[in-house]
Amino acid sequence: MDKPAETTIELVIDKLVTGGRGLGRHEGQAIFVPRTAPGDRVRVRPSRSHKGYREADLLEVLAAGPGRHPAPCPHYERCGGCDLQHLDEQTQAAARRDILLDCLGRLGNLDVSGCLDEADAGPAFGYRNRLRLTAHPTGPYGLKRSGTREVVPLDVCPIMAPPFTETVLPWLRFLPPVDQIVVRLDGRGGWLVSLYGPVARQRALKRLLAETPDGGEPVAGLQGVLLNNRPQWGRMYLILHVAGHKFRVSHQSFFQGNLAAAEAALRTVRSWLEADHPAGGDLADLYGGVGLFTLGLADRFDRILCVDSDPSAALDARENVRREPAARDKAVIREGAVQAVLADPDVRASLAWERACVVVDPPRAGLGKPVLAALAEIRPRSVMYLSCDPATLARDCAALVAGGYQVRRVRPVAMFPQSSHVETLVHLARESLEYPGRLS
Repeated sequence: MDKPAETTIELVIDKLVTGGRGLGRHEGQAIFVPRTAPGDRVRVRPSRSHKGYREADLLEVLAAGPGRHPAPCPHYERCGGCDLQHLDEQTQAAARRDILLDCLGRLGNLDVSGCLDEADAGPAFGYRNRLRLTAHPTGPYGLKRSGTREVVPLDVCPIMAPPFTETVLPWLRFLPPVDQIVVRLDGRGGWLVSLYGPVARQRALKRLLAETPDGGEPVAGLQGVLLNNRPQWGRMYLILHVAGHKFRVSHQSFFQGNLAAAEAALRTVRSWLEADHPAGGDLADLYGGVGLFTLGLADRFDRILCVDSDPSAALDARENVRREPAARDKAVIREGAVQAVLADPDVRASLAWERACVVVDPPRAGLGKPVLAALAEIRPRSVMYLSCDPATLARDCAALVAGGYQVRRVRPVAMFPQSSHVETLVHLARESLEYPGRLS
């Protein structure tokens, strides 16, 4: 509940916790403060009380911790898009590592410190390929301030890949006003815009797009424009290049928000397979999206099952497989909920599960009991788990370990630098198997 305003207090921040907030203590009580750094001595005003802890607003940094530095983005203090720009890269990586270890230990009773790898280094800025913008009542589009409905107008976004700041943002100001805009970038100068707002905007939008001479691009790099998921100009998809493969990704299909990190994750899974999993056999790519792991690992397997519940992603995956010689004759795409597909007797009979590798890339909610139960029944040789939430990862890994698997390797993935978002790859294998590979 809300607490009335009270005298400010001073405290020292001990560490960062899930969500990127700093943890300090005052008179023995835990205080969580956003935009702080380990070692900071700060003055704060307590704002909300909960059972066992309190939240507080940062008023002043009295003495900076060793990892603090000025945030390079002029919108950082108000924008809700990042929460760790005030930390140097080394401190950010250490914070995400500690959050991961804490969640796996506290929520999953798993000590993985002996098999934890360092994350692959990647670009700290200019990496993100997708962003949802919201209309501001009197200014340009922007992002919502954390915890509020206030829209912070953007004229620059350092984490977005080119040509977002230079080309996309200025062009959006010429469009008829809409409620939200989703921008997707292909990493090679191309981009796609999905607009969401009143249907009445269509006439003005069509008129603007028709003004382009000779039917060319309305602006450099633009590949397509949609309004409420209906095409208005150009095409409805981008072609993304990752690890030597081409992926058609439609405007509604999921793809990782950092192409370099997606390539690093694929490279890591390949290296783990080469060390521990014999070539051949079967691959089940669950929550497979448009086929990142299906195409990227096709040369190592004899048969592949790719499953996703999203019709748009499944359609893209079929097209991507059709265009990939290594996957074309061995991959089957199934649209549907993972638990329902795994319960299908024909699917159960289609793969040699005891020799199979299962790759899972679930949403934030994790696998859940039905999928965990199915994996316990089919007992694949190994599970490669790409997680976007350390809490649900801890829960799912604990269930798999209880079902006879060992955590062999863990590696953070630098998917969203400048934020507290923790992306992780975990390799689990049946305890009865002998592996020659390195475990640390």
